[in-house]
This record gives sequence, structure tokens and C-alpha cells, in this order.
Amino acid sequence: MPRPDEIPHPPETAPSIPSGAARLGPSCSTSGELQAKEDVVIQGGFKGRILLPANSLYIDKTAEIEADVTAVQVVVFGKVTGNIQAAGRVFLAAESRMKGDLSAARVSIQDGARFQGHIKIESGA
Repeated sequence: MPRPDEIPHPPETAPSIPSGAARLGPSCSTSGELQAKEDVVIQGGFKGRILLPANSLYIDKTAEIEADVTAVQVVVFGKVTGNIQAAGRVFLAAESRMKGDLSAARVSIQDGARFQGHIKIESGA
């Protein structure tokens, strides 16, 4: 009988980006505090603080973020330096790069993702 670490698991698929989400395009680079009452996709650069207490943040593969993030769900394909706090799930795709701490109810990290920091699983977060 194989050990649990020898059993292959299918890779978890990334959540899809909603078509109606607000976007900061790849040519945008901004800093400060970003607050929204809708899902947000960042494709460019952002430095500061991101607050989406009732929505999701999608960090595209072209994005470079230096921010502390609070959201319901955070999906990372790009580069993040900063802490992420999610009431729901944080997903780090295979091509993502993250340096900072994660606090979430669920964390998914695909093979190939680079992560440096601590993870705190918050039940009922």
C-alpha cells in the first residue's frame, strides 16, 4: 500500500477571473490605498494597501505588488511582497512569487510557486 505522500493528487485549478471585475491594466503603476466594493484585477504595479473586505483580488502574472492585502479571496499569478489576510482562500499559482505572511481560512499553493513567509490558517476567518 502506498504512503499518503506517494499518492498522486490532481493539481488544483485556479479560480477564474470574473469578466466584470475592475482592472488596473498592465501599463498602470500606482501607490496608496485601494478600496473597492467589487472584485479587482491588478495587471500592473501597485504599492501601498489594498482593502476589499467583501470581494476578491486577482493578481495577474504581469503584476508586481508591494502591499498588505485584506480581501475575501486572493488569487496570485504574479509577484507579491507584503502580507495577505483573506476571510476565505488564498491561491498561489505555479508561476507566482510571494514574500510575506498569509492568514486565511484556506491556502492553496501549486507546485512551482515560490513562497517565503508564514501561513496561519484561521478557522472561521
